[in-house]
Amino acid sequence: MNAAARLLPEVRLTNTMTGKREPLVPLQPGKVSFYSCGPTVYGLIHIGNLRGGLVADLTYRYLKHAGFEVTYVRNYTDVDDKIIRKAEEEGISPDAVAKKYTIEAERDYAVAGMVEPTHKPCVTTHINEIITLIERILANGIAYVAPDGEVLFEINKFPGYGKLSHKQIDELVAGARVEVSEKKRNPLDFALWKPAKPGEPYWESPWGRGRPGWHIECSAMSSRWLGDRIDLHHGGEDLVFPHHENEIAQSEAAAGHGPFVNIWLHHAFLTLSKEKMSKSLGNVFSARDFLTTYGGEMARYLLLSVHYRTIIDFDEKLIENAMSSLTRIYEAKQKALELASSRKSAADIRAESLWGSFVAECESVRREINEHYANDLNTPGALASLFTLIRSFNRTLGEPSAQATPSSVLGAQALLQVLESDIGEVIGVGRLSPEKALRDLDAVRLKLAGKSESDRPSGDQIAALIEQRAQAKAAKNYAEADRIRKELDAQGIVLKDSPQGTTWSQKS
Repeated sequence: MNAAARLLPEVRLTNTMTGKREPLVPLQPGKVSFYSCGPTVYGLIHIGNLRGGLVADLTYRYLKHAGFEVTYVRNYTDVDDKIIRKAEEEGISPDAVAKKYTIEAERDYAVAGMVEPTHKPCVTTHINEIITLIERILANGIAYVAPDGEVLFEINKFPGYGKLSHKQIDELVAGARVEVSEKKRNPLDFALWKPAKPGEPYWESPWGRGRPGWHIECSAMSSRWLGDRIDLHHGGEDLVFPHHENEIAQSEAAAGHGPFVNIWLHHAFLTLSKEKMSKSLGNVFSARDFLTTYGGEMARYLLLSVHYRTIIDFDEKLIENAMSSLTRIYEAKQKALELASSRKSAADIRAESLWGSFVAECESVRREINEHYANDLNTPGALASLFTLIRSFNRTLGEPSAQATPSSVLGAQALLQVLESDIGEVIGVGRLSPEKALRDLDAVRLKLAGKSESDRPSGDQIAALIEQRAQAKAAKNYAEADRIRKELDAQGIVLKDSPQGTTWSQKS
C-alpha cells in the first residue's frame, strides 16, 4: 500500500441494496473488482453520461490512490433498438453507428481527463459469453423459450426479485412499464435473447437467429472479466430498476448462488432549473457542448464537487462558483510554485515556527482529505478542507517575515503535494500549469460575457470603474460596488483592497 493508504482507516460506501454505508471488504484482500455501466452509443454522450463516467473515474482513481489493485470494467452497448433507429436515420449500418459514436464518446472522456479503464468491452464481441450465460440460466430452470425463439427470464422462479429496488413483485407488476405479451408467464419476465426482425443485425444461437436482450449483456461482460462475484458495481440511479435488478437475477440464476455484487453504487440525476433532464423534455444537452464551452477541468470540478448521491441542478450560480473555486486553486498553486523556486536549499523548518506550523497543517489536512474520500467519496468535504488550507497559506504568505525564507520553500512544497497527490490524483483537477488554467478560465468568462480579448477595458477605464466603485461603497451602495467588481472580474481584472486603496491586476 502507498503512503496515502496508510492515512485511511477504512473505506465506506453507500450500498443501494441495504441503504447503509458499508465497509469495502474485497473478495480478494487488497484487490477490487469494479464494473460500471457505460453508454449506449447511438449519438453523442449527454451531460448525464459524463457525470456517470466521471463518478466511475473518481471511484477508480480513489481506490488506486488508497492502495488497492483495481480491475475496472466500463462497457459500451453497441447493439440496441436506438442504434438500429439511428442507423436508419443516417443511412449507415448499425455497426458503423456504434463505432462512430464510441469514438466520439472516447474523445469526450479524454477531454474530461478520464483514466483508461482496465477493460472496455462491448456487446458484439461477447456474444459467445452471452449465449453461454443464457444456456446456464435455462439449465437451472429459471428461463424458458417462447415459440418464436425468444428466451425469457422467469422472475417467479427467482426468489428475492426486487431486492435492489426494494419492491415486491406484485407492486412491480402493477406499476412497471413493461411490454405485455401473451407469451410471457409474468408481465415482468424479460428477454434474454430476442428473435431477429427483418433488416436487423443478428447472430446464430441455439434458439435461432437473434440478438441479446439489454440486461444480459452486462451480466455476461462482468462475468467474463471479473468473475461471477464482484466487489463493486456502479451506475446511475435510473438503472436500479429494471436494469440492475435484472442483472442480479440473471447473474445469480446462472451462477446458482449470490450475492452477485457486494456493494451497489448509484449516482444521482442532473436537473436543469430544478427539472429533471430528459430527452423527452428536450432539456438534455451534450457533453461535447459543455466541454467545448467550459473545458475538461471545469467539467471535472463542477460534476465532482457535488457529492455523487446528490442531485446537481445546473444554473449560473453553480457555474460561477466552480469557476471561482478553480481560480482560487490555481492562484494558490501559482504562488506556491513561485515560492518553491525562490530558494535552492532549505533549512530545518522547526527553527521557524510560522512555516513549520503550516507544514504541520498540510499533513493534518492530507489525513482529513483522505478521511473524506474514505467516507463515501465525500468530495465536497475534501474540497472544503483544501480551501481552508489555501486560506491558511495565503494568510501565512501575507506575513512580512514569511517571504522567501528557507522554510517557506518547504511550506510551498507541502501545499503543492496536497494539490498534486490528494486532489489531483483523485478528483483530477489542479494539475495544469497555473498560467494555462487561469488563461483558460479567463477565456471562458469573456466568452460567457459575449466578449473577446479586444474588449478588455483600458487602464483609464479600469481606474474610472475603481473610482465609481469607491464612491458606491462610500454611499453604502454595496450592491453597485459588487456589480462593478464582478464586471471587472468577468473581464479578467482582479481588484485587491487594502488600507492604502484599491489596486488591480490582470489574470495570466
